[in-house]
Amino acid sequence: MATKRIAVLGGPRCGKTTLIQHLYVEMKIAGLNAGYALEYSTEYLKDKGMIESISEQYGIYLGQKKLEDELSVFDYALTDYATFVPYIYGRFMLGNKERTKKEIQILKDLYCLAIEDIQDYDMIVYVPREFGYIQDGVRWQDEDIALQIDDAILSFLKAENVNYVEVKGSTKERAKRILDLLNVDYQETIQLNDDEK
Repeated sequence: MATKRIAVLGGPRCGKTTLIQHLYVEMKIAGLNAGYALEYSTEYLKDKGMIESISEQYGIYLGQKKLEDELSVFDYALTDYATFVPYIYGRFMLGNKERTKKEIQILKDLYCLAIEDIQDYDMIVYVPREFGYIQDGVRWQDEDIALQIDDAILSFLKAENVNYVEVKGSTKERAKRILDLLNVDYQETIQLNDDEK
């Protein structure tokens, strides 16, 4: 079986990572051979600090691609990012300012990679912002910028006619919807008391 690749997208602090981890647990319980890759850029921010130039988005693309390529040994590969997201962030970073030749070239390269890579995902899930926004001390965005990033991701998906599914509700409801779409039987995990563990 070829690896089924599932990307969960949305702006910062919208519940992507929690959803991916929950999905992973449910898939393991269902006996599926699943693996997941967390957003490379979060580690990058922790290690190297604020992303200041669009050229760093190219490094993030390469880091994310490496993480996701390592998942090809699994039947299901989950990620709370996608290799085409650095293009979206790169374009967002540049905004309306005048672009240098170098910035234009990097953005063009990231766009070409994005368009190629979209085909590699079997399912693209968009997670809308439903739980408010809490600063985590790693990400630089405030709630207003996070909302703009949500819009940038959705605009890209729509502009490129990308097939995606939007999932709403609690983490469990979101996970159930995705597993239903994958035809995976959802066995809700039971919380054990301390004396039952």
